[in-house]
Amino acid sequence: MNRVMEIVLDVVSVAPQASSEAVVPHGPIPSDFAAAMHAALPQLVPQADVCEPATTVMFDRAGVLARAGWRICVETREATHRVVVYSRRAWTPGIVVVEPIFEAGLEANGLETALFDAAPEAFREALVLAGPLEAAASLSAVRSHWQWPRDGIGAQIVLDADTCATQGEGASLHELRVSVPWAEGENSAALVDTLFACAHELADTLPAFGRLSDALERAAAGSLAGDACAVRAEPVDLGSACTAEAALVAIGANISAHWFGNDWGVRDPANITNIANAEFIHQMRVAQRRLRTAMRIFSHWQDETWRAHIKPELDWLGGLLAEARDRDVFVEATLPALAAADDDPARWRAVLDEAEAQRLVARARLRDALAMPRYAHAALAWLQWLEALARRVCVDGADARSLHQHAKKRVRRYYQQLAQAQKLTAIDDAGRHRVRINAKYLRYTLEFFAPLAARRTREDTARTLARLQSVLGDGNDAAVALRYLERMDAEPYQLGFARGWCEAMKRYTAKEGERLLRELRPPKIIRGA
Repeated sequence: MNRVMEIVLDVVSVAPQASSEAVVPHGPIPSDFAAAMHAALPQLVPQADVCEPATTVMFDRAGVLARAGWRICVETREATHRVVVYSRRAWTPGIVVVEPIFEAGLEANGLETALFDAAPEAFREALVLAGPLEAAASLSAVRSHWQWPRDGIGAQIVLDADTCATQGEGASLHELRVSVPWAEGENSAALVDTLFACAHELADTLPAFGRLSDALERAAAGSLAGDACAVRAEPVDLGSACTAEAALVAIGANISAHWFGNDWGVRDPANITNIANAEFIHQMRVAQRRLRTAMRIFSHWQDETWRAHIKPELDWLGGLLAEARDRDVFVEATLPALAAADDDPARWRAVLDEAEAQRLVARARLRDALAMPRYAHAALAWLQWLEALARRVCVDGADARSLHQHAKKRVRRYYQQLAQAQKLTAIDDAGRHRVRINAKYLRYTLEFFAPLAARRTREDTARTLARLQSVLGDGNDAAVALRYLERMDAEPYQLGFARGWCEAMKRYTAKEGERLLRELRPPKIIRGA
C-alpha cells in the first residue's frame, strides 16, 4: 500500500438542448463505459480486476473523522468484505494525498474489532473522539483498474462506472480517480505534471471534468452530484500567511471551492428550466469575478501561462456567465418590475414570454459550453497553475512580499479610485458602470484581506460598499433591460414606457449612489507584519 497523489474527474452524459447553438463533441455515453474508454485510450494497461462489481460504505460520525483527515471504508467485492483505513489530506484544490494505513478482513467480530486490531495510535485517538460509527455514505459501482505508464511514471486509473447510492437518490455517474505513487522524499513536481497530463488527455477523449471532492465525500455531504443548493463564497482563511504569495494561494483555494461548488449545478441538464439554476449561475459568475479581481490585486504573479492559456479562457467563460445572468435578472426582476409599473401589466405578457425563451437559450448555451473539452481544460489549467504557485511559495522566498504592505497598497489604490468618482448624476451609463466596477474591486479586496482590516472596515465600510454595488447594479440592470427590449418585438408604446421607466431608475440609483459615496469611510488595514 503506497501513498499516492490523486485527481478526481467525473463523466456525465450531457446532450445539447434543442434550443442550443453549441455542439457537444462527445456522443451519448455507452452502456459499457469501461470497454469504450479502453478502446479510446489503448495505451491503458488493464489490471486483473477489470469490471468488478464493488460496494463501498464509508463510516463516520458527523464528519469528525473526515475533518481529521481519516476515512474508514468497508469494501465488498464478490462477497468478500474488507475494512480499509486511509489518511487523506488536501494538497491543493483538486489534488489529494491518499495514504492507505491498513486493510483487514472484516470478520464476524465486526468493524470496531478490525479497526482496533491494526490501527495506528493517532487514528485510534480520532476514533475514540468520533464515538460510535455509522454509515455516512454507501455507493455501488462497476470498478476497473488500469496502469497508464507516462514518462517513466506509473500512473493508475480507477474507474467506478455507474456509481450510484445504494439507498436514496437515483442519479448515477462515472468517476475516474487518477493517481501516481509518491514515495517519501520524492519531488512532487513531475508527479503533478503527470497527473494533469492524464487529466487533460481524459478531458480530450471523454466528457470528463475535474472535481474537488470524490463521490463518497459528496454522498456523505448529502448528494452524489454535489450541493443541493448553490454554494456561496466563504470567508477567506489567511491562516499564518505573512506574504502576498501565500495569501494568493489561500484566496485561490477559497475561490476554487466557490467555483467548483457551483459548476455542476450549471452543467446539470435537469436545471435548465429549474428556478434554482439561476442561483448556481449567479454564484459561479461571482466566483469568476472574484478570481479576476484577485488576479488584478496580485497582478505581479500573472505569468505567461496565466496570460496565454488561462485568462483568455476565463474571459470566454465570463462572457457566457454574464449573458446568462443578465437574462435571469431581466426575466426575474427588471422586466416584472417594469410591467408592474404600467397601468396594464397584462400587455407585457408576450414580451415576458419572449424574454423567457431567450433566457433558456442563454442558459442552454452556457450549459453546453460547460460540457465542452474547452471548459474542462480551462478548469484543469487553473488548478494546475494554482498548484505550481503553491509549490513555489513553499520553496522560493526570494520574491516574497509583505502581505500587510501589499494589502494596504491595493486597498488604498481602489479606495482612491472610488473616492475620486465624478458626480454620478452628471455622467453617463458607462461612467457609472466603471464606478460600480471600482466598488466591486474594493469590496472583494476587503473581503480577501478581512483578517487584516479594522473592525469598522470589516463591518461598516464593507456594508456601505455592498449597498453601493447593489444600487448601481440596479441602475445597470435597467440599462441592460432597455438594450434587450430594443432588440425584441416590443410595441412602440412599450419601448417609450420602458425608456422613461429606465431613465427614472438610473436617475434614482445615481442619486442614491452619490449618497453612499459620501458615507464611505476610508478603509484601514491594521494587522500583519
